[in-house]
Amino acid sequence: MNKTESTTEIEPTGNYVQLYIYWVPKRNHDAMVQVDKQIMPWFNKHGGRMEFFQLSNSETIEGLESIAKTLSIDEDEEEVWVELNYFRDRKHFDDIFTKMLQDESAAPIFKQFENLINQGKSKMITGGFSRLKV
Repeated sequence: MNKTESTTEIEPTGNYVQLYIYWVPKRNHDAMVQVDKQIMPWFNKHGGRMEFFQLSNSETIEGLESIAKTLSIDEDEEEVWVELNYFRDRKHFDDIFTKMLQDESAAPIFKQFENLINQGKSKMITGGFSRLKV
């Protein structure tokens, strides 16, 4: 097993995390919360776990650069949200993502989500991370 390979003995979900960063116009904040509330039960039903965060402080300590600056955020007009999706491992992520794409009942919710994120930028930044054993 390599250093990033997961094992369900560590934690049932959380050995593989899919990170999403997206811009939400401030005017869409409440609507986005409602959409996320609709997505969570579907996601949980399939064995995943989700958490959502909003950038609340773009100040930094000396020598570090603010994520708001790096991502070119207009703090007066938009919010930066981080979504963390937890899985047992990469295969579990692939299985849930496949189910999501095949579930026609989920399509309207995901379309609504897509319409709420900022259309003027890259809609979303994402990456998958495997737990390190340290």
